[in-house]
Amino acid sequence: MPKDPKLLVVDDETAICQVCQRILSRQGFQVEQCTDASEGLNRAAEGDYAAILLDVKMPEMDGIQFLEELRKKRPDVPVMIMTAYPSVPNAAAAVRLGASDYITKPFTPEQITQSVRRMLARDPRGESRPGHPLTIVESWANPQGQFLFLDESWLQADEDASACVGVLLKCSQEKRPLAVRLPQVGEALFQGLPLAGVTFADESLVVVPSPISGVVDDVNELLASQPSALFTDPCGKGWIACVCTTRFEKEIDRCKPRHVLLANTSPSSAGNQLEQLTSLGCRVDIVKDYDELALAIRDAGHRVLLLDAASFAALGPELVRRVNVAVPSLKVVVIGPSDSHWEAAYREHKIFYYSVEPFVDNEIVEILNAVFQSPARSLRQLERSKASFTPISGIGVTCRHGGTAQLLAAPGLLREGEGLGGQIVQRLMDQALPVRTTRGDEAVTPTSVLKAAGTCDRIIVLLAKDTGRLPGTLVQDTTAEYVSATGVSASKVATLVVQPEPNGHGLTGLDERTIAFLAEHIVQEMASC
Repeated sequence: MPKDPKLLVVDDETAICQVCQRILSRQGFQVEQCTDASEGLNRAAEGDYAAILLDVKMPEMDGIQFLEELRKKRPDVPVMIMTAYPSVPNAAAAVRLGASDYITKPFTPEQITQSVRRMLARDPRGESRPGHPLTIVESWANPQGQFLFLDESWLQADEDASACVGVLLKCSQEKRPLAVRLPQVGEALFQGLPLAGVTFADESLVVVPSPISGVVDDVNELLASQPSALFTDPCGKGWIACVCTTRFEKEIDRCKPRHVLLANTSPSSAGNQLEQLTSLGCRVDIVKDYDELALAIRDAGHRVLLLDAASFAALGPELVRRVNVAVPSLKVVVIGPSDSHWEAAYREHKIFYYSVEPFVDNEIVEILNAVFQSPARSLRQLERSKASFTPISGIGVTCRHGGTAQLLAAPGLLREGEGLGGQIVQRLMDQALPVRTTRGDEAVTPTSVLKAAGTCDRIIVLLAKDTGRLPGTLVQDTTAEYVSATGVSASKVATLVVQPEPNGHGLTGLDERTIAFLAEHIVQEMASC
C-alpha cells in the first residue's frame, strides 16, 4: 500500500464527509470529499484511491447504481457502503457488486475506524496497513516524544495522533505477574475503560484502563511470553498496544505529563535517580540547593518534590519547612536511606510520603501513581441527600439542537442519585440539558424500544452481558437486535453492552472510576442526537 493512502468519501451530506475527513486524516490518510454522485463517480474511476466510502441514498444516482458503474472501470477498488436506511436488497446488491463492508449511520468514530482499517487489511493489493506500528516499535526502547498520563496509564502520541499506550504498575517479589491479557487488533477502546488485564500469582486480576479512545492497531506480543517486561521496562519494551485514536482532541487534555522536581546535592545519585525517573516517563528538573529550588517551585507545572534526604543531611527538614510555606500545594516525597537519622524531623512538617530507598524495590512507581492520581468525581452532596435511590428504567434528554434521546436500561443497572444512574443524570444537568427520568425496573423489550422510537430521535439501549471481556468493557453492539424485532431504523437505535464483574449482579463491583467513565461515554452517545 502506498504511503499516505487516499480515500474518497462520496455522500450528499456535507457533515458526513467532514466527519470522515476529520477522523481518518489523523490516521495518515489523505481524505477527499465529494457531495455530488456523478462527480464522485468520475473521480473514483480515474483516481488512485485505496478505498471509496460511499453513501447509498443520494439524489440523481444512488449508491448501488454508482457501484455498478464503478465496477466497469475499477473492479478491484475496495468500497464501503454507508447508509442510514439499511435493507436486505441493498445489502445483497452491494455484496454482489463487491462492496467490502457496510456501515450504518450515524456511526461512532470507533466504528468508522474499525470498518476502514478492516477493509484495507483485507485488500489483497495492500502490502501493509497504514500507520502500522512496526515502525514505532523499533524505536520504543528510546522514546523521543512526551509521555502523557491518565492516572497510571500512559500514552505517547505521533504527529498523526496515533499512539502507543501502556501502564505503570508496582510488582512485588511476592506478587509476580503470571499473564497479561492483551486487547485484540481491531478492538475499540474507550478512555478510562479496560485496555488490558494483568493476572498475578495470587490469582488476582488488575484491570488496566486505556488512556485514550481508539481502535487497536497492534499489540505487544512480547508480553504474552514475558509478562515481567510490563514492570521491568514499562515505558519501553513493556508497551501494551498501538492505537488509532478516534477522539484525540476531546480527550488529550485530560492526559497530563508527569513533571518531577528532584532535589539532590550528589551528582552521582541524582544522575541515577534521573535515569530511573525518566525511564518511568517523568520529566525531571534537578536542583542542588534552596536557591535553585526557590526558583523552580514557581513553575506551576511541578506537582511533586522528591527530596534526597541523604544528600541534604540535617539541612533537609528545614528545607521542607520552607517549601511548605512557599508552596503549600506542592507534594513533598522524602527519599530516605535505610539508616535515616532524620525521619522524625521530616515528619514534623507536612510531607506526602517518606520512603526508604524506593528505587530499590520499585516502590517509586506506586508513589508516582499516588502523587499524580486524578481526584475522583463524586455526586454533589445536595443531590445525594434528596435522592431516594430507587431504580431507573429510562433517562430522557433534549439536546442543544432540539433533538431528543432516550436511554433504556436493563433492570438493576441504574439507580436514582447514585452509581451509574446518578453520574449520567449529573453530567447531563452539568451541560444544562433538560433531563427526565423514568422510575422503575422494567425489562427492555422490542415493545418498549418501539414506543420510545415514536417520541424520540435517538434510543440508546444499555445492557450488562457477559461478552468474555474484562470487567467494565464497553461494546457498541451492531447486531441490530432491536432493529430487526421492531422495524425501527438502525440509525435511530444504539445498543451499549457492558461486561459485568464475574460474580457481580448488573454493574455492582465495578470501581468508581470505571463507573464515572462509563457515564461519560454514555452521555456522549445521548448528547449526539
